[in-house]
Amino acid sequence: MGIFGKRKSVSVQTIRRLPQYLRVLCDLHGYGRELVSSTDLAEETRLPPIVIKKDLQAIGAPSKLRSGFKVKGTMEAIENFLGWDNLNRAFLVGAGHLGAALLGFSGFKNHGLELVAAFDTHPERVGEEINGVRVWHTAQLKGVIEEKNLKIAVLTVPGPAAQGITDTLVACGIKAIWNFAPVKLSVPADVVVQQEDIASGLAELCARLKKS
Repeated sequence: MGIFGKRKSVSVQTIRRLPQYLRVLCDLHGYGRELVSSTDLAEETRLPPIVIKKDLQAIGAPSKLRSGFKVKGTMEAIENFLGWDNLNRAFLVGAGHLGAALLGFSGFKNHGLELVAAFDTHPERVGEEINGVRVWHTAQLKGVIEEKNLKIAVLTVPGPAAQGITDTLVACGIKAIWNFAPVKLSVPADVVVQQEDIASGLAELCARLKKS
């Protein structure tokens, strides 16, 4: 099942912690560890052992009585739950500085996402390749989406253009949008939007720094 597919009911907080566990588990697996306790994971992630235990149990991570969780099996359980064991082909709209940076991030493939196309309206970008990904004109969205059978969009356009592009994406059958534009999108109930609010994150960072 894909990265935005339906999963058993698990809290957003749990989902956001899973990649932390996976990073530690990958390191342990590289060292040949077969079992790990929630206490061991707590030392690496600085999270309470009981929280870790509940998170991993919620996704069906395999364990051995009084010995801890099986490292390889738990890695597989996390990747399966998140849909990272399948590669989802996606595209990006808005090939400016942020968009180009995302196109250059090779780590997406480790997390079940591959950017295979990009779109923009700027004459200097259309027709070019950014880190091996061709940039098409936004007017070609529908044709390319249908040709490549794409269902996931990454949106890095300016705020004023975001809703209009979103309406076009929905009309093209897109069911999942990773939104970096600084606006809240209006979409039908069957379309999933993950909002990345860079300004809010920076505001929180600065406020915490000021208090320290």
